[in-house]
Amino acid sequence: MGCVTDIPVGSPPVPPGRHAAPGGWYPDPIDQAKERYWDGWQWSRETREGSGPPAPQQGRPVHGGARPVGPGAPALTSDGVRLAGWWWRALAVVIDAVIVGVSTSLLLLPIYLRLASTLGDYFRATMEAAQQGQPMPPQPDVTALLSANDQLILLLVTLGVHTAYITLFVRWRSATPGKMVVGLRVVPVDRGRSTERLGWSTCLIRALIWTIPNVQAVLIVIRIVDVLMPLWNPKRQALHDVAAKTQVVKIR
Repeated sequence: MGCVTDIPVGSPPVPPGRHAAPGGWYPDPIDQAKERYWDGWQWSRETREGSGPPAPQQGRPVHGGARPVGPGAPALTSDGVRLAGWWWRALAVVIDAVIVGVSTSLLLLPIYLRLASTLGDYFRATMEAAQQGQPMPPQPDVTALLSANDQLILLLVTLGVHTAYITLFVRWRSATPGKMVVGLRVVPVDRGRSTERLGWSTCLIRALIWTIPNVQAVLIVIRIVDVLMPLWNPKRQALHDVAAKTQVVKIR
C-alpha cells in the first residue's frame, strides 16, 4: 500500500438512489494501474495495486434500505428513494399550518367578530372606569366571551378542516400543499417509487393522529413525539407514519 501527495477531485460512479458512492477501493483516477480508497465522502491518500472490481466498505450498504442516521444525512427507502429530511418536513408543516389557519379563521369569522366586540366593550369600560376613578368592571368569564355552543363549533370546525385538508390532499396528490411546495411525497413504507394512490383508511389514520392532539392540551406529549420521532426513527417515520405504514420521500 502506498501514499501519494496528490488527492484526485470528483468521486467514483454513484449507485442509483444514493448521494455518494459507498466507501471502498476504486480505480485510482490518477493512476489506473492502482486503486485508491474512497471513504464515502472523499478520496483518501491510500492506494494499492489494482486487484479487480471495487469492494464496498464493510457495513455500508450499496443500495436502498433506510439506516439510522442523523437528521442532516440522507437516508433511503428500500427501493433507493431519498427520504425527506426533518427540516423539509418541518417547513411543510409550517406552510400547511398557515393555509389551514387562514381557512379556519375565515369559516369562524362570525364567532371571532363577536369575541372581539365583547373584548372591545370590556376594555372601553375599563378605560372609562380608570378615568373616572371608579371601580374596575368585573372581568368577563369564559362563557361571556365564548358560549359553550361557540366553543363546540370552534373545536369541530378546527378539527374537521384540518382532518379533511390532510386526508383529501394526501389521497388526491399523495401530499399536502406544504409538502408539494418543498418537494415531498407520502408513499407506502419501503415503496418509495410507488405512484399509486394511498387508501382512504391510510390517509385518515395519518390525519387523525396528527390533528387529535389539537383537541386537548394534555395530548401535547403525543404531538411532541410525533414531531420529533423522524429524528431517531431508522425509516424517518413520524408517529402517524408508523400507524399508517407510510414514509415521506424527497422527490426534488
